[in-house]
Amino acid sequence: MIAVVIGIVLVVTVKPGKWMDTNIEDLVGGAKSAPCISNAIDTIFDLVKGLFPENLIEATFRSEKVCMKFINGSEPIDSDVALKMSPEQRSQYQEIPEVVRSDGMNILGLVMFSVSLGIVIARIGDEGAPLKAFFKSLEAVSMRLISLVIWFSPVGITFLIAAQIVGMKDPGKELQRLMGYMVCVLAGLSIHGLIVLPTLMIILARRNPVKYVYGMAQALLTALATSSSSATLPLSIKCVEENNGVDPRVARFVLPLGATINMDGTALYEAVAAIYISQCVGQDLSIGNIILVSLTATLASIGAAGIPQAGIVTMIMVLIAIGLPSNLFILIFPVDFFLDRIRTTVNVYGDSIGAAVVGKMCERYLPRDTVEATESGYRMLTQTASPDPSKRHNHYENHQL
Repeated sequence: MIAVVIGIVLVVTVKPGKWMDTNIEDLVGGAKSAPCISNAIDTIFDLVKGLFPENLIEATFRSEKVCMKFINGSEPIDSDVALKMSPEQRSQYQEIPEVVRSDGMNILGLVMFSVSLGIVIARIGDEGAPLKAFFKSLEAVSMRLISLVIWFSPVGITFLIAAQIVGMKDPGKELQRLMGYMVCVLAGLSIHGLIVLPTLMIILARRNPVKYVYGMAQALLTALATSSSSATLPLSIKCVEENNGVDPRVARFVLPLGATINMDGTALYEAVAAIYISQCVGQDLSIGNIILVSLTATLASIGAAGIPQAGIVTMIMVLIAIGLPSNLFILIFPVDFFLDRIRTTVNVYGDSIGAAVVGKMCERYLPRDTVEATESGYRMLTQTASPDPSKRHNHYENHQL
């Protein structure tokens, strides 16, 4: 969430999407939908209500929100006209809240249901094993299909980008705008990776971040080269344990978990990309929509796979959540190949920082007779059973987490 806030502050302040005039019809391939005017309270209530959809099937293709309708006597005022009015001018007309259903998935509701279902399946144990196996198989099949699509995507995306280039009035300004987006993402990742994470390391783990990064150099370079946190995982575990002396029990628990759910670099990128695209097409986001972007980007990054350019797939969820067409990802795709490597490096670095922090906090609770101290850290020992089971039970009873 810290990374998301950093990215949002940068892109809202710099506004790289406003650096050139863009015709929205050329980008979305259709007419612009009517804008929704709402206050902050209604937007927050919409977020809470969206977490619990009335119809799960409908949530896959439709969402609803409360918009304010302005009435002048008996005649309604057009939304585009009302949007250009100041709050003082709008106060002269009668405001009527109206529930508006729009096309697009209710992302938060689907994520909430999926998380709840996963927790229940895990809690019921063996009874939920068939359903768990089904979803694992479904995930494997889906990832294989997505991999095939990604494999052939350069051809289709080349034509999509070519169509946009042909329609550009000034490609130089378009390149300038894209460079502004890159600067925002790189600045956000730099602030998070060079300031926020080292500060957390100093405060929570009481360690020198410079020496720690030096010990992680091999893993970070691998992440930069492969653009995959999953492929870097074995090397990350080795660097954290052998070079930085983190307890193996902590490293082998935190790092695989972090490679799956701790995608702080990806979350920052998705938040910046979504707001940047909305700026490009002339859609100004309200405070409520920005909050929605932060929540959706955080949740979507948790579900991102640790494979190259997986952030593009989850970023589409963020675009749909704020009412933008999913095909607008082509606006940032030309530079995603480079940015993907940087954000993956930040993801791996953040996971290693998490391992150091957890290791420091759990240090006094972990039994030492299962590890051996070495010059570089700790080495796992093979545990031998005690001849007296009662003593073995009492011994570990005092060292439980």
